[in-house]
Amino acid sequence: MASGSLTALKLLVGSLSGSLGLLAEAAHSFLDLLSTLITFLVVRIAAVPPDSNHPYGHERAEQLGALAGMTLLAGTGALILYHAFDTIFFHPAAPRVSIWAFGVLIVSLIVDFLRAGTLRKAARRYASSALSADAEHFGNDMLGAVSVLVGLAVIALHDPLRLPNWLVERADAIAALLVAAIAFGSVWRLGSQAVRALMDDVPAGLTDRLKKRVESVDGVVRGTVVVRTRFVGNRPFVEVKLGTVRGASLESAHQLSEIVEKELSAELGDAEAIVHVEPAATPDEPRAASVRAIADRLGLRVHNLNIYMVTRETRIELDLELPESLTLAEAHRHSETLEAAIVRELPGTVRITVHMEPRSDEPKPAVRHAPSTRRVEEALAQLAEARNVKVQDVLVTDEGLVVTLEKSFPGATSLAESHDQMAGLERALRTSLPDVVRVHINPEIAS
Repeated sequence: MASGSLTALKLLVGSLSGSLGLLAEAAHSFLDLLSTLITFLVVRIAAVPPDSNHPYGHERAEQLGALAGMTLLAGTGALILYHAFDTIFFHPAAPRVSIWAFGVLIVSLIVDFLRAGTLRKAARRYASSALSADAEHFGNDMLGAVSVLVGLAVIALHDPLRLPNWLVERADAIAALLVAAIAFGSVWRLGSQAVRALMDDVPAGLTDRLKKRVESVDGVVRGTVVVRTRFVGNRPFVEVKLGTVRGASLESAHQLSEIVEKELSAELGDAEAIVHVEPAATPDEPRAASVRAIADRLGLRVHNLNIYMVTRETRIELDLELPESLTLAEAHRHSETLEAAIVRELPGTVRITVHMEPRSDEPKPAVRHAPSTRRVEEALAQLAEARNVKVQDVLVTDEGLVVTLEKSFPGATSLAESHDQMAGLERALRTSLPDVVRVHINPEIAS
């Protein structure tokens, strides 16, 4: 309402007086009216929540609205510039000055001052670039109105101050020229901001700061972090790809991503982050961890892994579990693939021995057989290695006997020593009973 009334008054007084400066101000005010309508529309669109077609929301409507307003302002500025140059260089003439011209401009200054202040407060409150652009429009209108006032004052004071005719005839056009310059300044400043926002431009140094924060998190491998940030309206969206030590569990990777998200929010406030965690090799990664990571990557299972350093040569021995349904040729191809991958990744000379072990992923038939259990108990009774041992279970399978034992150890026994004793017991029992195919020993702490 205020923009429309001011536009009509400036147009009327400018037409009656022939003031190019007032007509330029009228055009500028008319554009402000259009800009206000555009702002009203785009703010409503920007408030629409995300949907399937706009997963990041609709906030960029504000930048599109700003570009539309800047395009109109640029066209009007060019028209004002043309008439100002024509008056200054080819058809100089002074307009008729009246108290109405000064009155309209003073009222315009007061109204624009109040509107600019109100819009700036709203822009800060709602973090709206469209409202901020509108506030700047009205602030620039005040500068334009002051320029026109000065131009008209020069004309009005022509006789008392005995000002030269060449200045009086061109003062109004020079004021219009300043209005055009102010308009082009707004076009450049606000238009470039809108374009940078639409082009996903981010503040200088932000990417480096975010990268340093992410790399400072314990568990993130340095040199693996990639950060991409975009702002939709004033809300930041961050995508991070990072590496963590190989062999980490899915749960630990999830915890790491949550810590990284908190670090990003500490830098950007309400940032919505997507964190992609990948396994990454570290310079000091143990060779055993490297071998297991390579096997995991190939979808293979290994156990009984032993690594030896023979002078400058790495000697690797491992058991490779493969489905028992494979032929030897098929199993050998898996073994060769694993060996080649290990040789490529580990430094220096590497020699590998792979023992292929059949694995059944389906349950095997088994029964409990009392006479077989007694045979195992009688055999254990004859073995010196079987002190503090209890029979938990004996199963008869198509392959032979599967024996589960429990052996007690003092709590201070080292893990290596307890393992050696259990391995000795297993060997002794299998020697005593050749039909025993597997022995499981559960170590317990002696009470």
